[in-house]
Order: sequence, then structure tokens, then C-alpha cells
Amino acid sequence: MNGCLGGENVTAEKVTSLRKTLLRDYDPYLRPRRRQLDTVVINATFTVKRFHDLNEKEEKVSLLGYLQFQWNDEFLVWKREDYSNISDIVVKTNDIWWPTVSLGNPIGNFENIRNHYGIFHVSSSGEINWSAGGLFSVACDLNLEKYPFDTHTCDFVFVVLGYSSDDVIIKVNPNVQEIKGTTEWDVVNASMFGISGEKSGLIVRFVLQRKSFFVVLTVLLPLSLLSMLNLCVFLIPVESGEKTSFAITTFLAYSIYLSALGSSLSAKDNIYLTMYIEILMITGVIIVLFVIGQTRLFFYYGDHLLPCCRGKTVHGENTDVKKTTTRKLSRDNVKQARTWASSMGILDQVLFFLFLCILGIITVYHFWMMMF
Repeated sequence: MNGCLGGENVTAEKVTSLRKTLLRDYDPYLRPRRRQLDTVVINATFTVKRFHDLNEKEEKVSLLGYLQFQWNDEFLVWKREDYSNISDIVVKTNDIWWPTVSLGNPIGNFENIRNHYGIFHVSSSGEINWSAGGLFSVACDLNLEKYPFDTHTCDFVFVVLGYSSDDVIIKVNPNVQEIKGTTEWDVVNASMFGISGEKSGLIVRFVLQRKSFFVVLTVLLPLSLLSMLNLCVFLIPVESGEKTSFAITTFLAYSIYLSALGSSLSAKDNIYLTMYIEILMITGVIIVLFVIGQTRLFFYYGDHLLPCCRGKTVHGENTDVKKTTTRKLSRDNVKQARTWASSMGILDQVLFFLFLCILGIITVYHFWMMMF
């Protein structure tokens, strides 16, 4: 107590007497200015301990931090030498004036920031310091179009309720202290500035960038591998009978990824990653249809000649010219004619390179749009 309050002659009675003297005619509803036309200047600093959460589905940002306010109360000034060199005293929150600051863009209801300790330390010069901390949750308009390479700007707005900018002005320190991100987000920039207008207040602005490596490793890379694996269906011989089941299996994998993303992301944005998966699913459906068509042609029309080869002849050693429109041809006899069954390998090669080019263009385009 001696170190905080002043000299060794300070007693509890003297401190109580000083407090009663200062608060005898004090009106907590009056701004702490003897001339009520004067403006109360409040110095503010914001300190961030850590970001708590960023919910893409609810578009909510939460952080743990505290505001530091400092102002002068002209009614709580005394000469130290007249009061046993007492340097500061403690007063209750309800006994003096203090700014009614509220979070301007909360997720829930508007509530004033409270003085949880219920007391203020007042120095002999009338200076009052107040640290108001807690978990602040605000609504933030998130643009997830470039997910997972997205960057967001979120504002924490604090306003002084009940007073205009002529009554109370908040003077801010533009530097936000102790900035720490999370395992999923990096804080690219943080700044604080005052609100100009009828209302007085301040805005703490954060620019958050997603750490995309985890999403690339768990979503984008498997999707790219699945798209390549889907093309391998054209490398399976149609005689094996496994082409259709292989194509449908890879198609179902796309739907699983799309469902997982849909449950965590907002539905209002045209997310390039979602569009990319949708296109991959459409491509997978087309591949399945091609595979079904190939299988049907092989089993029902495999020994028939291609339309371009009808009417052509087959030449063999010491054999007469024969019509081959309804007879299966052996490899030793075929010179100019070709059946559907013998053409499946060539068709697989054409489709493989065709869809390889299509998927390559789609992948490069969407990755470019997501990253730039």
C-alpha cells in the first residue's frame, strides 16, 4: 500500500477521507469535464492474445484480446502534498463516469463492454486506465471464391453508445500488439483507426490468409490423383469386364469430397474448388457412359465390321474371296477389314488422350483462378 499510495504516513482513514471528498458531489452521469462543452479524449490500444476461431459456415470470427482505455477525469484531481502524498486511489465503477463502449458488429446482441473487476485506479492527476478484455466474436463477410488460397479482411468495430463525436472522441494507437495467428490462419496485417462521423469509436482490422498447405495435401492433391486414376479406365481391356465398376468407383470418390466441402463452406459463393469437383464429376459421368457404350459394342457387335469397312474383302493364302459381314475374322486373315472388337484398343487410346487434354485444361484453369 505504501508503494502504491505514497508515503509511509498514509493510513486507511486518510485514503477513505480523500475518496469521500472527491466523490461527495460527484455525478457519474456527467462527462468528466468542468466545462461540459469540452470533448472527452480517450486514448485506446488493442492487444490480441490469440485468434480463437474463424467459422466459414457461420461467417464468424472470434479472438481473445483486450482494449486499453485511458482518459482524464477533471473531477478526480487532487494535490498530493495536501493528502499525505497519496498518489492514487481505488473507486468503484458505479461511482464515476466511464465510457459505454460496445461491440458494433457482434454475432449476438449488442452489449456494453463491462468492467469485470468493478474498480478503477485513479491517479492524482485524474488519469484513469481501464483494460477491457474478453472473447470478441463478430460477423465477417467471407469471400471463399478462391478457397483454399483465400484472404479475408475482418473488422472489429467498437462504438461509444449514448454520446456523439462532439462529446467523446477516441484517439487510437494504430499499432495492434502481440499479433498471433492460428494453426489454420496467418495474420497478414493488423491495424486500428478511429471512426469519423456522428458516432465515436474505433475499428480494429485484420487481414487473414489461410494456410493452404493442409487443404492442398488433403483435398487438391487427392482430387488430382483421382482425375488421373479415372483416366486409367481406358487402359483396362474391355474383355476383362472391370471397366464399368472401376469408372463408377472413382465417380463415387468425387461425390464424397463434394459432400465434405459442402458441409463446411458457405453456400452463397461460387467457389472454384467446388466448381472444379463438379466438372470432374460431370467428366466422370461422361467417362462411365463411354465405358458402358464400349462394353455393349464389344459383347453385342464385337464380331461385326466397322461401318467404314463394310464391303471390303479379306485376302488369305490359297483362299477364295469370301464375304465377311457376319463371320468372325481371325488375326491371320485380317488385312483391310476391322471389327468393333479389334478396334476397342484404338478407341481406348483416343479417349485416353482426349480426356487427358480436357482434364489438364480444366485443372490448370481452376488452379490459376484459385491462386491469382
